[in-house]
Amino acid sequence: MKFGIIGAMDLEVNALKDKMDKAVITTISSVDFYSGKINGVETVVATAGVGKVNAAICAQTMILTFKPDIIINIGVAGGLSGEFEIGDIAVATAVVEHDMDTSPLGDPVGFISGMNKVYMDCDKELSDVLLEVANQIGEIKAIKGVIASGDQFISEDTARNRIKSNFNAIAAEMEGASIGHVCTVNNVPFAVLRAISDGANDGATMDYPTFAKSAAKNSVRIMLNVLEKYSNL
Repeated sequence: MKFGIIGAMDLEVNALKDKMDKAVITTISSVDFYSGKINGVETVVATAGVGKVNAAICAQTMILTFKPDIIINIGVAGGLSGEFEIGDIAVATAVVEHDMDTSPLGDPVGFISGMNKVYMDCDKELSDVLLEVANQIGEIKAIKGVIASGDQFISEDTARNRIKSNFNAIAAEMEGASIGHVCTVNNVPFAVLRAISDGANDGATMDYPTFAKSAAKNSVRIMLNVLEKYSNL
């Protein structure tokens, strides 16, 4: 099985690139794709850039050029669930684009025309593995649920509560659903794993710069353990 792994920022994926044996770097559309083996598993890793369009470009290019069997989006997110503490893990059961809104035309908020759906389901088997591996790390908590994406850094309670109310989401970030969108139309299974860097609330602008790097280490640690698990299959 070949894994594709996408993060928005270098701090979310550079540790994976450092673990790659005999990495080959291919630059397409200004994105560097690192291909090789991590823990014996064929893997391609890329830093997409922040936001839905950057993530979609990266995912589509990865699928067409490197043909991964599955794509995982990793990184950090704002926690919407009151159960989360900084560094805890959100594993997506499904993703939504919270800033997609044609409701004035009678559609549900988040409805994606053409796909004709709001929720895009993640690969259940891989998501269960991500949750299992995350829960084996004793000092953090892992929760499964909907993860919402949009081209907004959520940093005030009004937006936070709107996303929770509309989608019952447990975390908010800026790329996962666009990667899920691309994977869905290409019939490529996908998963989203996010470490909580802030509360997506009025304190987010203070918490995020402080905790993003340490939170990202947790998602990388889990991803490395998952690849090791798959290397033994």
